[in-house]
Amino acid sequence: MSSTASKNTEVPGWYIEFLSALVRQAPRPGELSRNTAQSWVINQERLKSVLRDRLCDHNDLTPKIPRTVTPKVKIDPIVRVDRSVRPSYPDWAEEVIHLDLETLGSTEYEISAVEQWFHDGQKDEKWIGGDKIYHYLKKTGTLKTCLGLRDLEEIQKKGLAFFRKYFDGKTVYAWKGIVRRLPNHLHIPCLHERDGVVFISWNYIGDVWNDEDPALRFL
Repeated sequence: MSSTASKNTEVPGWYIEFLSALVRQAPRPGELSRNTAQSWVINQERLKSVLRDRLCDHNDLTPKIPRTVTPKVKIDPIVRVDRSVRPSYPDWAEEVIHLDLETLGSTEYEISAVEQWFHDGQKDEKWIGGDKIYHYLKKTGTLKTCLGLRDLEEIQKKGLAFFRKYFDGKTVYAWKGIVRRLPNHLHIPCLHERDGVVFISWNYIGDVWNDEDPALRFL
């Protein structure tokens, strides 16, 4: 290999210093639970997104995928859900917690009939643990009014223009579709946009929610 090629693959000293600082300031075991750490290990895409959102500046020269300009099209506000079709749970899911609620819900509804609901603890720039939201929904009997994974699958099919019109900048959650991965390790399906694509992801219940993370509920 030529000396020029070797120099081109060399990691800059300033970047090594940055990585060292990142490791030094990472949460310690006493500050980070094992379950939370494992949730980040599982959800690598969200970890990558959080790190880039927080650490990268607008002058960074790393190529970024530009936000796709969505052409103006007529958007059908009706969501149609065939509830006889089983939702596509991830392979790692060991148990669907609320199997009895899986088929509940309208088979056809206008998206304006869906509330973007927030717990008081996640309003006004506050943060709240997902376990507290889940406890509230169960205690008040309102979990059954939440959307499930099948709803997210059909909303995802409506495409990017639909998602941006109704949920732009948010990550929306279907609490009825919660599953168990490990003992006491629950995950909630959510829908969000990344790089011009609408994705279904799974968040660990031990994470925190704010005013960009509404639960979707039927009014």
